[in-house]
Amino acid sequence: MIAQYAVGKWGRILVTICVQITLFGAGVVYLLLASQIVQDLLKNVFPGIHYCMWFLIFAVFITPPMWLGSPKDFRLVGFLAVLTTVLSCIFIFVQIISEGIENTEHVSHAPKGAMDFFLAFGIILFSFGGASTFPTIQNDMIDRSQFKTSVYMGFAVILVLYLPISFASYFVFGDKTQPNIILSLGDGPNVLFANLFMALHLFMAFLIVVNPVCQDIENTFNVPHEFGMWRCVVRTVLVLLMVIVGESIPQFSKILALVGGSTITLLTFVLPNFFYMRLCDQKSPTWQRRKIPLHSRIYMWELILIGIFGGIAATYSAFHAIFSSQFSKPCYMW
Repeated sequence: MIAQYAVGKWGRILVTICVQITLFGAGVVYLLLASQIVQDLLKNVFPGIHYCMWFLIFAVFITPPMWLGSPKDFRLVGFLAVLTTVLSCIFIFVQIISEGIENTEHVSHAPKGAMDFFLAFGIILFSFGGASTFPTIQNDMIDRSQFKTSVYMGFAVILVLYLPISFASYFVFGDKTQPNIILSLGDGPNVLFANLFMALHLFMAFLIVVNPVCQDIENTFNVPHEFGMWRCVVRTVLVLLMVIVGESIPQFSKILALVGGSTITLLTFVLPNFFYMRLCDQKSPTWQRRKIPLHSRIYMWELILIGIFGGIAATYSAFHAIFSSQFSKPCYMW
């Protein structure tokens, strides 16, 4: 509704499309990551099964829980998703440190080019791309004046989870760091528990992330909100579309960079600042006009320009990586 009041119907449609593409892309990433982790967990039991096959198996396994209704059915799931993330990060960090203590070899850190920089830019944006949910969170808060504090705390928790692992893997593994950090680790109980907790996290996070996409599609086609055949059909078809994308682009890091550099850049850098300035500048007897200080307006336009140019570069880098000769073939072309 913010986009609707700021610029009209086209803004609301644009934001809706960006949010749905972002959540759809996140769902594909979660499925790909989960298939890699399951393959690593069961590599000694089923050594001949490729992660492309695990991708299909996990997609089939997760489809029935998707048939549940709205986020109210997933309250416990949300808490467990956070808990399993924290536990997995702890085990990963402990394993990296232990391997770093034992490693006596020189760690290589080769310089990176512009393509790698903007790929990383898109991935980082994906990691912090929750700005589009802020209005909903603030609206649902009992004390909305504490919204700023909740945002600071949320990003602080994310940084506490991300930074130790990022720095540790850089200094311990260097250029050998895999996009999926768990695949850079050796064997041991820490890796086993990290895999288990991360697999549980991806399972629960997938249900949460994909649910808004399902509900939006169901509202578009007037599917009843109660559990029924058409809900199952719509959500199963959505999983099939994710399988097609995942089997065609079987590298989650490239999808992360593509979504992060395109839709998340719009939802995080460009549109929030632009809509805020448009709302503050509106003149209406029923609308309280707010004056934006010049330095704040300059700062917001800087963010918009960084988002536009950085997003274009990140999106181009992601497409270049997807269609380059080094990119993995689609699963159905093996």
